[in-house]
Amino acid sequence: MPNNAEEKERQEYLEERKLLINAEVEGSKSFDKAILTLSASAIGLSITFIQQLTPTPQVEKLLYVAWSGFILALLSTLSSFLLSQSALRRQREIIDQYYENKKSAQKLKNWQAIITNWLNWLSIVFFIVGVIHLVLFSINNFP
Repeated sequence: MPNNAEEKERQEYLEERKLLINAEVEGSKSFDKAILTLSASAIGLSITFIQQLTPTPQVEKLLYVAWSGFILALLSTLSSFLLSQSALRRQREIIDQYYENKKSAQKLKNWQAIITNWLNWLSIVFFIVGVIHLVLFSINNFP
């Protein structure tokens, strides 16, 4: 049976852990919103840029790569939303099984969570690709 000091230390640990989980959730929400907003805005601004400043753009391939990067960033982020719901369900199954039979649940993997993490990384990579190519396109087409 734990003594008061051990119980207090455990409660502090659990409170700190809960704060870290909440911070991670908020950070994830902010990241997703930023990728969605910035990618969609970049597409809109680049279309305006073409229509108003460069009716006959040079090196159009750079623009197509930029748009592809932004669109793939959007799709990666949106896909991660759906897959994260499945990952949460799977994690609940794993902890339920762990609670019922600790040894058998230790080998279970949450592939949905792993793929969701990869989609998040891909979204930032695609966004960076889009930004770099949009900047290159702009440099080549600045009047």
